[in-house]
Amino acid sequence: MNAVYHEYDENPVRKTLKQRKKKKLKRKVKILLVLCLLIILAFYLISDYSKVKSIHISGNSLTEKEEILEHITISQSSYYMFMNTHKIEKQIKLLPAIKEATVQCDWVGNIKIEVQEAQPIAYAKINKDIYEINNIGNIIKTTDQDRISLLKSLPYVSEFKEEKLLKQFAEGFKDVPTLMQNEISDIILSPQRGDETRLKCLLKGDKILYIRIEDLSTRLDDEIFNYEAYKTKYKDKYSFSIEGIHLYLE
Repeated sequence: MNAVYHEYDENPVRKTLKQRKKKKLKRKVKILLVLCLLIILAFYLISDYSKVKSIHISGNSLTEKEEILEHITISQSSYYMFMNTHKIEKQIKLLPAIKEATVQCDWVGNIKIEVQEAQPIAYAKINKDIYEINNIGNIIKTTDQDRISLLKSLPYVSEFKEEKLLKQFAEGFKDVPTLMQNEISDIILSPQRGDETRLKCLLKGDKILYIRIEDLSTRLDDEIFNYEAYKTKYKDKYSFSIEGIHLYLE
């Protein structure tokens, strides 16, 4: 049986019209899908599903949870999808007792914050206030008697009258080698005329070290001032005075 030929079956105009209709239909479907997705997204964003579900903090003992929460830009009303964890970590590390911080968020909005607090390396007293000096160069006022009892095993810093100078001391003392820190029992601000930042450090074995605050971070390095070697070599010397690039022994 012969097929019947219809001229309009291959009419280019009709074919073009059909193609245009298909494109319009596809465009309408795409627009409809986009609108649906936008509606779903809008519903998601205004619902509690997109917000932080919980914030768990661990590793903190000196720093209260509330202090950390007040210092960061997220809360349980925040949208966790847009949270920058690195930014939050930087915010937490601005707290004086925090050395490191790690922030993680799971796919449903539970946030885990793990902090590592700095270690105390000395303590000081200004008037009646006790300050902890830690190994990131910060000072923290404390009234906790248990904490103060713990600090008393560390070098005691005295005769400072203001926090600003004590902070300068802390920033330098954190860079002093641990072995040298362990040799010191007391650090006394002992200024002289024209030498307002002079320190008198009482060492083990009844020895004394004089040094300026601004020289703490550079002049007590083992390569520059190897105290163990000097102590052995100059057994009869009980006073070491570092003045700029010079060392005087008595």
